[in-house]
Amino acid sequence: MTMELIPLLWFCGAPGSGKSTVGWRVFDELSSRGIRAAYVDCDQVGMCYPPPSDNPSNDRVKARGLGAVWSGYRTAAPECFIVSGSVTDAETVSMYANQVPETSLTLCQLAANPERLRERLVGRGAGADLIEAAYQETQELEENRITETRVDTNGRSIDDVVGLVFERLGDWPGTRRHEHVRHEAPSPSAARDSSDARMVWVCGATGVGKSTIAFQVFRRLLAGGNRASYIDLAQIGWCRPLSENDPDNHRLKAHNLGALWDSHQVDGARYLVVSGSSGGNESANQYLQSVSGCEATVCRLHADQEHLKARIQLRGQGGGPGIPGDELRDRSTQELDRIAEQATREAEALEREQVGDLCVETNDRTPEEIVREILKEIDFF
Repeated sequence: MTMELIPLLWFCGAPGSGKSTVGWRVFDELSSRGIRAAYVDCDQVGMCYPPPSDNPSNDRVKARGLGAVWSGYRTAAPECFIVSGSVTDAETVSMYANQVPETSLTLCQLAANPERLRERLVGRGAGADLIEAAYQETQELEENRITETRVDTNGRSIDDVVGLVFERLGDWPGTRRHEHVRHEAPSPSAARDSSDARMVWVCGATGVGKSTIAFQVFRRLLAGGNRASYIDLAQIGWCRPLSENDPDNHRLKAHNLGALWDSHQVDGARYLVVSGSSGGNESANQYLQSVSGCEATVCRLHADQEHLKARIQLRGQGGGPGIPGDELRDRSTQELDRIAEQATREAEALEREQVGDLCVETNDRTPEEIVREILKEIDFF
């Protein structure tokens, strides 16, 4: 009996080449056509630091993280899988590929000349070390020639690059369809024994500042010499069109949270920082069950309507961290106003349910002030 393999499209390239942006846009385009697709950015599933001394690129951690979330995505029955991540040689490709069984891999390199890479990285605030690393990675890719498909991004818009990708790939991912299948969302993974581990989950309404605050907490833990894991729930639940029996992908994300945390514990993490929407108490409990082996504190951020609207408008204009799939960016003012109204209702619902172990008010406060309050309350140090 021949096993039907799931098409896997992997975007590689140096930092600044556009891997994450193009990968997510291809995922978004395919899912908008009704093709059930899943997407992962390897950097997002490998945020367990500091890296091992013998693997400063953290590829082993990222590869295991990819394998951890693949178990959940595989159960969700995608018709194709899109991945973004840096690989420069055949050995590293094999290490990652071994973590995603039952797939058929196509590599696509996004290329840019040194001047364009520097321009993009400087625009992100990158330092000289990262720019030099990007040059080195570009040279290694050119020497090793590991990809079947190569797309030059110099002087091209994202729309043009995505169009070229589809042109070069022909009919990828093919014609396999599951239109009449009821997709089974995975059950939350069983938590391993992690009784000496600590977790803080920063949740709240859209635009309240979850990722910004949670990532600052994560950085404070690293600065204190701790081995810690950071997981953004949005980044471990990209699978669309949505399933009717998991319409918000909460079950999928809860499963992947537990599996990814297990993977990061194998790599020595004792602290877990989570960022993401909880929904109400019922869905929040699904997430907590998947990491029930560690001591968890749920911290809900709150802001009033005026502040939510201002923050959402800022995000729409490109403010805040650039992460794959930020669905506030490049929206019209009218669309952002509607999202702000929804966020206000979301905040009110969370307040009614009293979601979380503590609620931190964020109006007219700096991120540093908010982080200090959270760290004081959870007493991690």
